[in-house]
Amino acid sequence: MPNEKISLFFSKLELALNNLPLIVGNEVVNYSLESFDRQSWDGMPWKERESKKDSGRAILVKSTRLKRSIRIISSSPNSVIVGSDVPYAAIHNNGGEITRVPHSELFTRNRFKRGPKKGAFRKGIVSRSTDAPHLRGITVNKSYTIRMPQRRYLGINDELKQRIRERVISELKGTSTQPL
Repeated sequence: MPNEKISLFFSKLELALNNLPLIVGNEVVNYSLESFDRQSWDGMPWKERESKKDSGRAILVKSTRLKRSIRIISSSPNSVIVGSDVPYAAIHNNGGEITRVPHSELFTRNRFKRGPKKGAFRKGIVSRSTDAPHLRGITVNKSYTIRMPQRRYLGINDELKQRIRERVISELKGTSTQPL
């Protein structure tokens, strides 16, 4: 009888230990999602946007694509990787500069194909094309640099470490439902 209890305890412990990377990963994902709700990281509020456009909207939340993309990328028995596959995720999390090099674009203006205005340009409708035989113009865009402030939403800090520690301890304590 005691051997069965010991075997049951160790099988529950093994199961809990195998699930620890996923438990830690879920805790990191939840903490990151909460940072979007708090609009801060580690007690430091995110820098406000410089533009007054969309001033009522939450920072880093336009389509919620970035927020929804945070998830467990991979896990193994010894590690877990939490991240995002959104191309602009890293620049928002780490801050930095975005540099755009000068470039040019060819464009065509759409024309009316029938009716009394046949052959006339349509106002306000411009389509870009590189191989159109009736090219009408070229635009040259200048280079520019945008300085993106750091608005961390993903990473490790002391509060998250404490939450992970508490969660792991509660998970391991849950393995022994009865004392031996």
